[in-house]
Amino acid sequence: MRCSITLAVMVAAGAPVLQAQGKFPPDSFTNLKVLPKTIGKQELLATMRGFALGLGVRCTYCHVGREGAPLDSVKFAADDKRTKRVARVMMDMVKHINEEHLADVPERPEPHVVVKCETCHRGVARPRLLADEIVLYLADSGLAAAVRRYRDLRGRYYGSEAYDFRELPLVELARTEARAGRSDNAIGLLQLSAEFFPNSGMTPAARGDVYLEKGDTARALASYREALAKDSTMGMARARIQQLNARPRPGP
Repeated sequence: MRCSITLAVMVAAGAPVLQAQGKFPPDSFTNLKVLPKTIGKQELLATMRGFALGLGVRCTYCHVGREGAPLDSVKFAADDKRTKRVARVMMDMVKHINEEHLADVPERPEPHVVVKCETCHRGVARPRLLADEIVLYLADSGLAAAVRRYRDLRGRYYGSEAYDFRELPLVELARTEARAGRSDNAIGLLQLSAEFFPNSGMTPAARGDVYLEKGDTARALASYREALAKDSTMGMARARIQQLNARPRPGP
């Protein structure tokens, strides 16, 4: 990779620009609008490396140039790209959070926790929560597309810090869809959850609640029994089973 992250780190954030094209790294920098004008070369490169890794991007995400081209051909001086202009705002925001807002925290423990790019981005350029990402697909393209998006994200990012792939966020999203009257979406999401968490009682318990809300007591009862079989500590599922069994059955 000719534009490696370790050096092609001039991404994000008002990144300083070459005083003259044709040399990288340069001897001095211009167009520093957020970073101190006296910043040293190695510190600046380390800062840019942090931006690149934090957002999971490369030079041309913020700078005008062809991906894979030599760095001396990248137009670091140009402010054409929106991402570069936005990055300056993000840098300023982080600075204010760390130097002003967090400084006001009473009895702030040591060592101080500070905000960095990866605090929110975690290796993703647009730091949405997993549920928010799936909701967009549900609204725009429907359940099948949302399921495909979940699988794609899980395949690409599972094991990283980019998204929360635990069971609870998916179950809570399904419950939100059910409360909004979109029970088919809820059931579909819970089927997806059951695929990845086959031994958990949480997902079938949530499915039981969705079926119960729909008035399908037979499937609700079966789901609660499944939940209790997988997790005997689920008192809610046991209570639902007792309630459903105590209901008067319709006569002949």
